[in-house]
Amino acid sequence: MTRALRPDAGSRSALAALAIIEEVAAAGPGITALDITYRLRMSRSAAYRLLAVLVDSEYLVRTPDLGGFALGRRIDRLVGIPSTPADRLREAVDAVRAEARFGIHLVLHRPTRLPALELFDIDPDFPLSDPARVMAEPDCSAIGRMIAANARGERPAFSTQHGILLPGHGCLALPIRGADDSLIAVLAASAPAHRVTDPDALMAFLTPHARAVTIACTTDG
Repeated sequence: MTRALRPDAGSRSALAALAIIEEVAAAGPGITALDITYRLRMSRSAAYRLLAVLVDSEYLVRTPDLGGFALGRRIDRLVGIPSTPADRLREAVDAVRAEARFGIHLVLHRPTRLPALELFDIDPDFPLSDPARVMAEPDCSAIGRMIAANARGERPAFSTQHGILLPGHGCLALPIRGADDSLIAVLAASAPAHRVTDPDALMAFLTPHARAVTIACTTDG
């Protein structure tokens, strides 16, 4: 007679991670960490640790408001769903973050919709300090200033903001334009103020990445 195998700590963590994925799949996008801990009767520390691992490995993603979770692109690969333009766009933004030591954000500009701005991919490690204000007050952020300049018919190479949203920090935004030169998105970096006040190095870093994001934005298949 063989003795039943007892799962070790690693096996228990793997099973707990799978349970979290199943719970997110069942609940749909937006389920929070607290919801997960309650439904699975899991400690907060264990749930938060596993959620961080699952997000980092792309089995889960944070929702745009950063308040909940949804299934990630690696789940799509497991079930054979091909990557979408949105997936490829996020991959291009992730490539910028992999080389940056500050926040990288992508905001879509859709003037035919309300609201015209969509916080498409906000850096989970360096989130916006006040996303509601960014959406409501164009002049408080480099993103809003780029959108406002575009509305006036201007075509700046970049826009900046220093110390309004967070003392000692600022942001620099680059336009992402379509084939017809229309503004379709804004790639922004949130960084210490000294990087933004002397933007040459930051521009040199962001410009080639902005080209890759532009290609991802304008390629359908």
